[in-house]
Amino acid sequence: MTVPARWKWTLGAGAALALAAFFMTRPEVIEVELHEVMPGPLTVTVDEDGITRLREHVEIAAPVSGRMLESSLQPGDSVTRGQVVARLAPAPLDARGVREAEAALAGARALREAGTARVQQAEIALDEARHDRTRAERLAEAGAIAQRELEGAIATEKMRQRDVEVSRSSAEAAAQDERRARTALLGSGPGQQDARGLVEIRTPMTGRVLRMLQEHERVIPAGTPLLEVGDPSRIEVLVDVLSADATRIVPGAAIVVRVAQGPPLAARVERVEPAAFTRLSPLGVEEQRVNVVARFRDPVTGLGDRFRVSASIQVWSADSVLAVPSTSLVPLDGGWGVFVVTDGRARLRKISTGQRSASAIEVTGGIEPGDRVVRHPDERLVDGTRVRG
Repeated sequence: MTVPARWKWTLGAGAALALAAFFMTRPEVIEVELHEVMPGPLTVTVDEDGITRLREHVEIAAPVSGRMLESSLQPGDSVTRGQVVARLAPAPLDARGVREAEAALAGARALREAGTARVQQAEIALDEARHDRTRAERLAEAGAIAQRELEGAIATEKMRQRDVEVSRSSAEAAAQDERRARTALLGSGPGQQDARGLVEIRTPMTGRVLRMLQEHERVIPAGTPLLEVGDPSRIEVLVDVLSADATRIVPGAAIVVRVAQGPPLAARVERVEPAAFTRLSPLGVEEQRVNVVARFRDPVTGLGDRFRVSASIQVWSADSVLAVPSTSLVPLDGGWGVFVVTDGRARLRKISTGQRSASAIEVTGGIEPGDRVVRHPDERLVDGTRVRG
């Protein structure tokens, strides 16, 4: 039996319409990028900009008023302790100025002598503490005293050593004040100047000239800064962080310091300063910031004072945790969720989270090793969407 031609056309049109309806109603398959969740290391850092600075530097100022002579020094020149770095023709003192300068010198001399006596007392106390610590070690070995008493003797010795260092610093400061007071008397009369009547200003440390604050001959008052001298071999990093981040940073924490395109440099946190300060953010918001000071682990070259750097301060790390990319997270029930791909479909699953780095977040519950999550979910994804990756 032959089928009429019109039936053939009718049947073909119906099949075509059914096929078109099938493809039109078929769920869309979305191309996605997948991330397989496997245990691995995770490091959490605080990332901020910072500057370098010299740990040892000094600003040298004019001890008296007068005319400063032009200097031949330039920034970068090397100087040694005691070297003349500036010369000054002092202005003569009147009678009242002489009396004030003499009184200042007498007071400075008394403070220097008192400082020397404190150093001697501190050294005697340190010797006694060392003797007590040695005796405590012998008794502890024999079992005659408790370990706690030995630890107390060691702590006392360390404290006495610190007292010696502090007293020596105070004595040196007093000696500097005496030298400054004595210099102020130069120019007060005949015989109190050198052969040319000039005051020679010397650097108290060995290093390099960082800045020339006064280069040309001019009349300056006492106390005018002349130049800065520092030791570039002793450099540190100063990073200011948000006060909320500062609470997570501890002395000894590792830091990676980067300068422009150079290799990363290793450093460690030396101290977190105890006082915060207010600074405006680039958006004009007041922020409480805290200074973090770090030292390089190895000697560095090519860096100077106040060079800008970027720093990553480690606040937490683990060798084996489950983590997902931060871009995988989607808000879910007041927390976070991820799309886990199972049998070709994206299933939205709630997770519990832990530590967070700049690019990843620790997952403490909700997924298992080997799960595949969508790396960059968009608004087209809902629970059950067919995906391909």
